[in-house]
Amino acid sequence: MAGPQSSTPGGRTPVTRALVVQHDRAVKEEELGSLRALGCEVVLCGGPDKGACPVLAGRPCPLAEHADLLVYDVRSLRYRDETHELIDELRALYADKPLLVVGDPSDDRLDPGEGSSLIWLRGGVSVGRMDLAIEEALGDR
Repeated sequence: MAGPQSSTPGGRTPVTRALVVQHDRAVKEEELGSLRALGCEVVLCGGPDKGACPVLAGRPCPLAEHADLLVYDVRSLRYRDETHELIDELRALYADKPLLVVGDPSDDRLDPGEGSSLIWLRGGVSVGRMDLAIEEALGDR
């Protein structure tokens, strides 16, 4: 499969703005560095455990609305009993945006499902791995 076209030097990803929800400081720094190396502007969010989350109420999130890519750590998706609700709402509201989940997918409720733009990114978030994950999430779009 040919990679998505981009004017980003060294990167194949056509995304320009990423929303990142990450609780681990070291992983967050690695994600930020990788996304910026791919030419992305990065917007950070504390996620549903840091404040009211409009997505959990079925409303659009202003930060996600302006992002081309959603990057969530698995902990933010497991934080409360609403885990499946958050994933379902993200998929419903932002089916056109790739959703990368960073961490170990040990929860069946977070199964990406067939045809999903949800991609697991495990074992590090280097520039190359991030680029490949974004390409996979974009699929044939």
